[in-house]
Amino acid sequence: MACAAHLAAGRLAILPTDTVYGIVADASDERAVRAIYDAKGKGSEAPLQLLFGPSRHQLDRYAALTPVAEALVEALGPGGWTIIVPARTGWSSAALAGGTTVGFRIPGAPVVHRVVELLGGPLAASSANRHGGPSPTTCEEAIGQVGEHCACAIDAGPTREGLDSTVIDCAGDEPRVLREGAIDRLTVARILGLETITVLRSVRP
Repeated sequence: MACAAHLAAGRLAILPTDTVYGIVADASDERAVRAIYDAKGKGSEAPLQLLFGPSRHQLDRYAALTPVAEALVEALGPGGWTIIVPARTGWSSAALAGGTTVGFRIPGAPVVHRVVELLGGPLAASSANRHGGPSPTTCEEAIGQVGEHCACAIDAGPTREGLDSTVIDCAGDEPRVLREGAIDRLTVARILGLETITVLRSVRP
């Protein structure tokens, strides 16, 4: 796939996920990762997501899943979530923004799985919009915002969810939802056997 070749060469790409279109880079390429921040017009102090395929072998090299995170991954499967856990020692990426935690996603989008497989490692990713702009749900919208910075774009039609992923912080003592998106707070709380869960922000209508 030409997209994987572009990423391996240090270029950026636009890919569809099940939530919104994303701008991605090879997570092991520091210059390419920093180019995502430049494309978005965003400071590099905020960490990026890492996108994985369904293989747990690769994920376990980068992320130390807590029991809470394990329960969520098992119950939700690939889909519209991002889970934050401690990062494994022994690797680094500009995507971590100097921190010790990693936010990982396994999107329900086969094209992402294929690109990760061909690249042989995770993708650093963010929504394919300029900082402060709307998260794009079509390839055309994504190209309009960040296309000039990308070597290729894969158009799979409008995204299924149309909302950003739900970000769940499982790195601390108590799980909390940093951003309620494609998966609602009640679903997260039910999986974890909680009556309620702290929610810091919501992008649900």
